[in-house]
Amino acid sequence: MSINYIPSPSHFKNYFTYQKYPDIFKPTNKVPVSKIKIDKKQLSYANEISKNCVVEIINNFHIEGWEPIFISPDYYLIDGQHRLAAARKMKLKFIDVVIIDNHKLEN
Repeated sequence: MSINYIPSPSHFKNYFTYQKYPDIFKPTNKVPVSKIKIDKKQLSYANEISKNCVVEIINNFHIEGWEPIFISPDYYLIDGQHRLAAARKMKLKFIDVVIIDNHKLEN
């Protein structure tokens, strides 16, 4: 049996900040992994992906640590490089995200 989606725990998606600013932070379930793009200029931390960290996420997987990744409205990754790499390595087709509209943060 192949798993194509592992939902993030609801407490991550119900975080107070997201509820307080729903027009800026939008938790979204089951976004296709294939739609997520990477541009290092848009990452909050443009560090290199550590293969050891990705393997650690997979080998020591615990649902309570499976928080959503953060993306822009046009599907560019903002934060969560290692979680996205782990999802791709696990061949997940979908991942939970928080869409952050940085333009609204700046206004």
